Amino acid sequence: MSEPPARVPKAGTHCPYCALQCGTVLSGGEGTGVTVRPADFPVNRGRLCQKGWTAPELLTAADRLTQPLLRTGDGRLAPASWDTALDTVAERLTAIRDRYGPDALAVFGGGGLTNEKAYLLGKFARLALGTSQIDYNGRFCMSSAASAGNAAFGMDRGLPFPVTDLRSADTVLLAGANPAETMPPLMQHLDRAELIVIDARRTATAQRAALHLQPVPGTDLALALGLLHIAVVDGLHDQAYIAARTRDFEPAARRAMAWWPERVEETTG
Repeated sequence: MSEPPARVPKAGTHCPYCALQCGTVLSGGEGTGVTVRPADFPVNRGRLCQKGWTAPELLTAADRLTQPLLRTGDGRLAPASWDTALDTVAERLTAIRDRYGPDALAVFGGGGLTNEKAYLLGKFARLALGTSQIDYNGRFCMSSAASAGNAAFGMDRGLPFPVTDLRSADTVLLAGANPAETMPPLMQHLDRAELIVIDARRTATAQRAALHLQPVPGTDLALALGLLHIAVVDGLHDQAYIAARTRDFEPAARRAMAWWPERVEETTG
């Protein structure tokens, strides 16, 4: 009798490349190569973008490091064992901390870390190293958005509802967003809605819109104030909602009064 085919190991996981965190299944292993396929996850529903499909190619990149390298006395990088490399890192970190104090050490994480890895990295910084100097790459790309989100919506980032709720919307306004190219799996949640896209460029998303507003670059605020002007003058705003969920609406409405449609048209093009 022939031997039964060996079972290929599989692992369910998530793509780390953007905020959608699409569900994926990784298959294979050493000697067979790793392949990826989309999972039937609510966000991506069996789809992936090009970045997700090609993620395993990182494992076979020609310049990928597969073992530690330590710099020798003459400045060259030479292969070393993991034990030697980890001992060297621990010795150097300990020496710096002993000489200059724990805050001489810093830890820098990234948005691609899982929640569990981010938690462990924080514990390592505060308990193992004893440093208060810990940060991550979002400080440079997301902190301004978080501040604006807190000021405008009372939460620091993200959608206040599941992505799948978008399929229930009749109309969706996208301002400066191009998910057709940056988050392709998201577009399947927008295929029912009438899209209004505000973008100075004729993007792939704008090409699928029922209405593409193409303002002159730098005039987004004028357009927003013009829309608020129309909402207030024509009585299209929900006064009960504004009273219950917002602050300082009146000053914003007064400012919008100076941005009547004809002026906005002239400013934005």
